[in-house]
Amino acid sequence: MRQARTILPIAAAIASISFAGAASAADLAPRYTKAPPAAVVALYDWTGFYVGAQVGYDWRRDSNVERFIATGLPDGWTASSDPSGIVGGLHAGYNIQSGKFVFGLEGDIEAADIKGTGFYRFNGGPAITDHIDSRTRWQGSFRGRLGLAANNWLLYATGGLTFADFEHVYVSGVAGPPITSFSTTRAGWTVGAGVEYGFTTNWRARVEYRYSDYGTITNNVGAQFAGGLQDQRITDNSVRVGVSYHWGGPVVARY
Repeated sequence: MRQARTILPIAAAIASISFAGAASAADLAPRYTKAPPAAVVALYDWTGFYVGAQVGYDWRRDSNVERFIATGLPDGWTASSDPSGIVGGLHAGYNIQSGKFVFGLEGDIEAADIKGTGFYRFNGGPAITDHIDSRTRWQGSFRGRLGLAANNWLLYATGGLTFADFEHVYVSGVAGPPITSFSTTRAGWTVGAGVEYGFTTNWRARVEYRYSDYGTITNNVGAQFAGGLQDQRITDNSVRVGVSYHWGGPVVARY
């Protein structure tokens, strides 16, 4: 009886120690939790057709050299002007995106109010009242584009064919009647760069600069001027802002 009373407390102590050890082992066992869902990053897709509108400011250099019809040599008379004005119109194009690179074709057509006046000088002397009024009423271009995309930002270069109408009116005196006038459509080349931002899946805004060169336009005014041939050398600068609507793939999700 006395021996049983001694064994029972010892057994209880052993059971208590065993339970405590098991609980400690459970606390030390590794715990597994469910991994959080992967983050979703939206990538803007530049592939597809788009149409839009633009408005801008155009400034150019129109330099005139007069030449003799018989010899083709300069006769000493020159004139130059800096026509400028507002342009605005529509553009349309198509892009293909491959990784970060965007390739595309774009065309635009614009109404223009670009005009200026250049007065004649003989051998670089003082200006006289005889002058040339220059004006452009419309212009357009067809260009390639190559860009580098950073999600919904696109930095691009552009270049290709440009064309415009040019009118030159040759005037005697400050307010005298026109002696003669010529109007022609001229093609040239253009290069530029811009930045575009997609502020929704379908809508974009842009800012673009372009330089254009139309070469030399030769107008034959015959005996109405001393030399008879008028060479108009025309170069052009322009800055535009625009907005466009894009059809194409949805925003791409990257996990």
